[in-house]
Amino acid sequence: MPWQIHATSLRPFASRSSFPTWRDFARSLLSVASRSWIGALAYSSAWLRLCHDGRLLSRRGFLPMTTSHVSPADKAVSGKRKVGVIRRLERSLRPGLRNLRGLVKEPFLAWAHPEALAFYRRAMQTAYLPDDLIDVVPQLKILYLATPKAASSRIRSNLAAMIGNDTVSEWRSDQNWKVHNRKASSLQAPRHGIVQFHRMATSPEALRFTFVRNPYTRLLSCWADQYRDRPLVPGYGRVEVYLAHRERADPSLPVGADKSLSFADFVAFACTTSTWRIDKHWQRQSDIVDLPGVVFDLIGKTETFARDFERVLDHVGASEEMRRAAMPPLHTSSRRRLADYFTPELADTIYRAYERDFDQFGYPRALPE
Repeated sequence: MPWQIHATSLRPFASRSSFPTWRDFARSLLSVASRSWIGALAYSSAWLRLCHDGRLLSRRGFLPMTTSHVSPADKAVSGKRKVGVIRRLERSLRPGLRNLRGLVKEPFLAWAHPEALAFYRRAMQTAYLPDDLIDVVPQLKILYLATPKAASSRIRSNLAAMIGNDTVSEWRSDQNWKVHNRKASSLQAPRHGIVQFHRMATSPEALRFTFVRNPYTRLLSCWADQYRDRPLVPGYGRVEVYLAHRERADPSLPVGADKSLSFADFVAFACTTSTWRIDKHWQRQSDIVDLPGVVFDLIGKTETFARDFERVLDHVGASEEMRRAAMPPLHTSSRRRLADYFTPELADTIYRAYERDFDQFGYPRALPE
């Protein structure tokens, strides 16, 4: 069921103090009901399921789990209070509400715009995370496919500024969440306008573009940003992805509150799972840009960002002030030389796993200087 909440997603909330109270539930229920009565029903159903789940709560109600139900990894984070529990529950309902809205819209689209609906369905079925990675900007006649760790934060910040959204202009790393938040940036996902998505994907007047990055530096940036010095216990999204697939990828990889993932271990994990579609940050770029029905007018490179992004600025007729604002220094998570991280064996492992990216986007096998 789209409303179902799995108990395993709430394991960090093991103590009485960190679990939402009935007052929290009532307050959040009123907030959800003010926006959607269907959401309120789904929220109540999810709460009841949670309350009766014996893996989390005793039959008496909101009592702490006994230690026999807590794994060693959970114990490492059980002492930290997890804020935003109600928000996590709300987020778990969003896919169901999204599906419901789609069911309401589909009969009209099937009658008025059958080609657009068929195009959207094909993208949803075959492309990789299209509603997350594609930005539709009809005001600028642009369709942008964001490749993670390939200047996507900067590009989304620029696009938001071009349509007059100042909340995410002047990009800063501590505001990265705003850049990738639809409400904050005002950049549309395909689901927000299926007809506009089809139009921007096929119109000769629109610019369709994406950016890619050398697989060596992309993986290094991902490790430095997401895994370096992080304890390997639940509580952080990328670490939880690693923990969920570690056994299948390589059971000998490290785990525990006193362990962190070295770059060599991350390379082993990422290269094994690069085609599993478990995380966009190390998924092969050739898979991400394989968007059915879309021919890109520009596939730029992060290494030549200033030169390649000029095509986008020319398309929107950017002013000199906008051009200067669009070209701040690139941020990087690691400033040491590549030779300090890569051994010949690591480089060979990455090349074999991402050979399709090297070939398709014209990157040499040798490490960049």
